[in-house]
Amino acid sequence: MKTKKRGILTLLLAFIVHLSFAQQKTISGTVTDQDGLPLPGVNILVKGTKIGTQTGFDGEYTIAGNVGQVLIYTYIGQKETTRAIGTNNVINVQMEEDAEALDEIVVTGVARGTSTKKLGFALSKVSEESLQNVPAADPANALRGKVAGVRIVSPSGNPSSDASIRLRGSTSISGSQSPLIIVDGIITDGSLKDIAVENIESMEVIKGAAASSLYGSLAGNGVIQIITKKGRGKMQVTVKTEYGFSEIANDYDLSSVHPYKNDSQGVRMGDWDNDPSTPDTSNFGFDLSTGNRVLDDDAVFDNPYLTNNINNVDNIFTNQPFETNTVSIGGSKNDINYFLSAQRNETKGIIEGLDPYKRNNFRANFDVKASDKVTVKFNGSLAQTKGINVTEQGQGANVFYSGLVVEPFIDLQEKTADGEYSNVPSGYEVQGSNFQNPLYVLQNRRDGFDRQRMLLGASLNYDITDNFSFSAQQSLDQTIYSYKGIVKSGFITPTPSPTLNNGSITLNESKTSTLVSSMQLNYFTELSPDLNFAASLKYLFENRQFKSLNTSGYDFIAAQGVETIQNTPIDNRSVSSYYQKEIAKNYFVNVDLDYKDKLILNGLVRFDQSSLFGSDERNKMYYRGSLAYRLSQDLDINGIEEFKLRAAYGTAGQRPPAFNAQYETFTVNANSIVPGALGNTFLKPSETRELEVGLDIDFLDRFSFSTSYADTKTIDAMIQVPLSGVAGFSTQWQNIGEISSKYIEMSLSGNIIKNKNFSWDFQVNFDKGTQEITDLNGIAPFTRNTNSAIDIFRVEENLPYGTMFGQTFAKSTDQLITDNSGAVLNGTQGGTVSDYSVNSDGFVVLTSAIGTADEAPVKLYDEASNSDLISKIGDTNPDFNVGFSSSFKYKNLGLYVLTDWQQGGDIYNYTKQLLYFNERHIDLQTFGAAGKNQNYAQNIYNKSDPTDHFVEDGSFVKIREISLDYTLTGEQMNIDFIDSIKFGISGRNLFTWTNYTGWDPEVAIGQNPTNFRLDEFAYPNFRNYSFTFMIKF
Repeated sequence: MKTKKRGILTLLLAFIVHLSFAQQKTISGTVTDQDGLPLPGVNILVKGTKIGTQTGFDGEYTIAGNVGQVLIYTYIGQKETTRAIGTNNVINVQMEEDAEALDEIVVTGVARGTSTKKLGFALSKVSEESLQNVPAADPANALRGKVAGVRIVSPSGNPSSDASIRLRGSTSISGSQSPLIIVDGIITDGSLKDIAVENIESMEVIKGAAASSLYGSLAGNGVIQIITKKGRGKMQVTVKTEYGFSEIANDYDLSSVHPYKNDSQGVRMGDWDNDPSTPDTSNFGFDLSTGNRVLDDDAVFDNPYLTNNINNVDNIFTNQPFETNTVSIGGSKNDINYFLSAQRNETKGIIEGLDPYKRNNFRANFDVKASDKVTVKFNGSLAQTKGINVTEQGQGANVFYSGLVVEPFIDLQEKTADGEYSNVPSGYEVQGSNFQNPLYVLQNRRDGFDRQRMLLGASLNYDITDNFSFSAQQSLDQTIYSYKGIVKSGFITPTPSPTLNNGSITLNESKTSTLVSSMQLNYFTELSPDLNFAASLKYLFENRQFKSLNTSGYDFIAAQGVETIQNTPIDNRSVSSYYQKEIAKNYFVNVDLDYKDKLILNGLVRFDQSSLFGSDERNKMYYRGSLAYRLSQDLDINGIEEFKLRAAYGTAGQRPPAFNAQYETFTVNANSIVPGALGNTFLKPSETRELEVGLDIDFLDRFSFSTSYADTKTIDAMIQVPLSGVAGFSTQWQNIGEISSKYIEMSLSGNIIKNKNFSWDFQVNFDKGTQEITDLNGIAPFTRNTNSAIDIFRVEENLPYGTMFGQTFAKSTDQLITDNSGAVLNGTQGGTVSDYSVNSDGFVVLTSAIGTADEAPVKLYDEASNSDLISKIGDTNPDFNVGFSSSFKYKNLGLYVLTDWQQGGDIYNYTKQLLYFNERHIDLQTFGAAGKNQNYAQNIYNKSDPTDHFVEDGSFVKIREISLDYTLTGEQMNIDFIDSIKFGISGRNLFTWTNYTGWDPEVAIGQNPTNFRLDEFAYPNFRNYSFTFMIKF
């Protein structure tokens, strides 16, 4: 009986197994995205089992399963999709885009699109929402406060000027600190100013050599990639207009007193100086009995101006309008994805009488799925810019110098009989300064430029097999620039100028083009169910060309209005031209290993060849290795969704700054040939080495935290070294410098509150770093040329890069130096230490001289040189930076606020120093109230030599951006053809809290502005307010 039962059970079991195998089948199909394009690498899993596979490059897959089982399709950037196995053997799936997950896919620093969860290095991504809350004037300013480790300085508020960017620490001593800019995969060489922020979908930032090794000698300063918008889904038309005005953000306090004798008889008209060669005018309240105003007996700044008291700064720097209008259309249909946009921007800045900065932008992006295996993409943009050059830094015709230096009894708005501004308004001869009426200069000199920039990119992607794919790209960045400078005939200058007074013309034309061709072969395979392997091999060819033609002439022959070189005598004309071409060939191989989506290893090697390298150093290798370990894939940590540890070590570099650095250069003129720089055939690109470690955490389903530590060192930094008597050559470019930096960065973001009607999102960024010159190969310390009247920034081993050197006023009698007899060596007044004390301003002075014309602060003394001590007086590097943003939404109402905080970082206020000399700074009024003599201020001025007195703390807290908007949907308005309408008001640079006494603490000179923080009558950054209206159809 038992045997019979066993037999029946065996037959039943066999029947069930047979039935089960009869229902198992092989399923195949294709997975595409929301636009119908194939998706490679989609994970497909049979629910409840370990059976799984991935799609190939063409989106196709095969998997075994039983009828009734469920297939789960997952892909980063797409929503999870499920399909039940039925009778059909083919299951095609079209996935839907997951907007939140899509933010995780990045394309910068990697050979192919990669999830940020699998990166072994730090990458910051700024979303469209963050960029569009308060659209900045350009992409550089759009990054302010939004990314840790990014330093942005606008050396000029001129709407035509670019902001300067530095990622982490400096990687060059003599070269640029600017990162490589890529736009939709197009390697560029132009300005970020030409790119419309409204067209940007996201920006990706990789800050160090460990991340930017993929770009070799182009990316020693890091990389910023701009990804522009694509059309998705149904066609959408967007129309947006923004209108507002700009104003100077802060007042500049000037003295309202002077040290000269006032006229006891009052203000008089007539021939006050008995000189028929000078015009009859008033004496403006001064005693002009000698023909010139004279110092009062006590020479103290306590005499008021008796006439006018005009605020010329307010008359020159006035509220000016700006306007931006944008229209775009985008969508996808069948196998075509498209986005078209046009924008016009017009900004007048803050200077009365200047023509506006104008920019027109046009963009066209297309993605075409030509077949199941071939995708073609095209990106193109055109920017047409017209702007005005404004003289900054320096004296004379500088509008910012003149506006501050002119005394208040002079009216710069005074006009002549023919209705033009007067170059010598009444009272000009009384003050006797070297300023020019800036309104006269602006009326009679025109310095303008036109720039056309075209970016074109075309790419082809071909899925050869399930494992192999091929891509090719061609791109062009071309800029045509023309400058025209005109000085009208009859132009008046403070001193006679034969090249200006009878008119002059300058015409400059240049063309810059960067043509890049690339081919890439990709391979992807599943080595085992747990291990994926991917490799990429790429070849990149670069052809860069620059050519220019510069002409000028002076002393116009014909009357006004003939603005040609032919209108000047032949002998007064000059012509020069320049041509440069660089060819570069680059190769790289990239390998990725992915173990169970938790352990990701990357390796990269790149070889660069460039004609900029010396002929004996034509090849350079760069490399990277990185590891990411997703600990949360192994451990179930309560409240933590993602916990990743990462480490990367890599190299990148910079190419020599000029083509002629490897060749001897000469200056040729009619009479001689003069040697210039000695060539260096062994000149090679610098190499920046970086170790970066960090961790990324997502927790509580609403917060993300990231931190990185980077240790960076640049070797073979290029410096132009002075030579002594080498065949008459004065300098040579050499690879002799080393500079290092250490940075720590942290970022925390998340959603504090989220319910049906209200949400609050935030982000906090923090960075702190140091940078130091570590080796100069025995070269003596030197100061960098700042195109200024003073040399202040010291380049010396073991000093922070950005260190200021100058003289220091003694603040304690303990700082006084004496000789063997006890006589004080500081200064020239002699005496012993007991003869000195600290005055009310904190300076050490001779006690007996306090309150007299002889009161003068003494400086520190250097016994070795027997002169005033030259030492460190400041450091431009901040202690730390913090950016904090909050976004609030209540029903249809939105509020966004971005705050920027910089702690520390010194600025040399050369504007203040020169205002001491010109007797206009508010400090002189304070000195006068304390009975200080004119000589006292001039001693502090120190003959324009740098001193610690003019070094100021550049700390600030700034409301960088703020916006308030209200949105109505078409459904709420019961209007079918309208998607939404948005109204908003916004402000930029609204409030600044700082102890810096200049117009704005975000100031620098034009050369290396992120390190050389010097204020010399620069165009101040301004605030603006605007109203925005946007409608989507």
